[in-house]
Order: sequence, then structure tokens, then C-alpha cells
Amino acid sequence: MNSPSVRILNHAAEAVPLLLAEVEALAARPGTPLVGFATGGTFTAFFRALADELATKRLDASRLVATHLDEYLGFGPERFGGMVHELCEGCPPLRDWLARGAFLPVPNDGQPASIRAHEAALARHGGVQLQFLGIGRNGHLAFNEPGTPFDSGFHVTQLAETTRHDARARFAPDEPPTQAVTSGLATILGARRLVLCAFGAAKAPAVKAMLQGPIDPACPASLLRRHGDAHVLLDPAAAAELTRR
Repeated sequence: MNSPSVRILNHAAEAVPLLLAEVEALAARPGTPLVGFATGGTFTAFFRALADELATKRLDASRLVATHLDEYLGFGPERFGGMVHELCEGCPPLRDWLARGAFLPVPNDGQPASIRAHEAALARHGGVQLQFLGIGRNGHLAFNEPGTPFDSGFHVTQLAETTRHDARARFAPDEPPTQAVTSGLATILGARRLVLCAFGAAKAPAVKAMLQGPIDPACPASLLRRHGDAHVLLDPAAAAELTRR
């Protein structure tokens, strides 16, 4: 079994050039390589820097195709609070990718036919080559909450209360959604390369469970330890509960 490589940074900001380097390396590959983005505050600075790289053409991403992990049920690309909306706000060049079909959004209607069509579109591009990931306080990956089977594909899921609580400020004064369409754990594990970022003390228990607890659906992120090319970037606060080895 392969353990993920773990790098503890002095500060979360140090992750930005490392993540940009991942995209640059992918863009240099032949064909139309597929990158999977993750949302959330963990990646805000990265998307700001990526937007600058794309706008100034320091990064030639003309052959890249993008997708993402999950979408709230009923939230189309134009709807505030949705994942595609967040990605395009954080990195405006992605709007152009979306318009020209180089950004494959997760279907927000939750219909089986739409989900199958999305999975087929990803397969036509050879699957996700580089998948960025965050981790929830309860150890979730994407919206795969604790207890999700490791063999799951794309599916509609009920969001845990901790997940909804963490999203509350995003939707205030409205209530956060209760359901989402998410990439399954087997789908995530099928990506060629995984890069997970976790910053802040609130993530420390989940990080410990991911890296040093049982490999078990109780902590979906523990599945990373079954991947042959998984990499974890932490700041000292997120790494604080790890047993030093």
C-alpha cells in the first residue's frame, strides 16, 4: 500500500506556487489533459494566481480541459452559491472555458441520465489526470460524507449537518442546500494524480484520521492511502495532531 507524500509548509500561501506548478506540468502533456478543481477557501489564493497566469498568458492552458468535484442540487452555473459560479468568480478565465466547452460542469439536476453523460464525457478525455482536493472537518472528500462506500461513483448525496454548517455563511440569510451531486470516492481514486490541501487547526483532527487512522468509510479521505500518486500539503496548524515519525 502506498502512503501519500506529505509536505508541511511554513504557511498556506506557500502552496500557491506548488499548485500552479502542478497545472503547468499537466498543460505540458500531449492531448487534452483533464484537471479537476476543488472549491472552498483553501483554494482562493490559488485561483487568484491561476487567473493572473491565464490572463497574462504566462501559462498556456489552451489544450487543458477542466472539471470539478461536486455541485449543489439545482444550482446552475449562473446561480450564486453554486460551485461553478464560485470557480468562475475566483478565476474569471474559466468563464471562457465554460463557454467554449473546455469546462465540464457537474450536472446539477441530479438525473441519472445527466450523471451518466457527464461520466462519459470525462471518460472521452481519458479521465481526470490531476485532481485537486480539500478535506471536510468530518473527513469528507468532495461531498462524500462519512459512511459513503469506497466503490461509489457520481451520485446525489444528502449533506451532513457539519457540511451545511460550514457553508452557512456562503448562503446567508438563506439556508444552505441539503443535497448535492458529487464525484464518488471510486471516481476520485481513479484520477491519475491527487493533490490535497488542508490548512488551519479546524482540519487537524480530519488530517490525523486521514493519514494515521483506519482506512475506513468513517473517514472518506483515508482512501487516499490506497492511491499510488497522492500528495498532501499542510500548514503547521493542520498537521498539529499528526504523530511525528
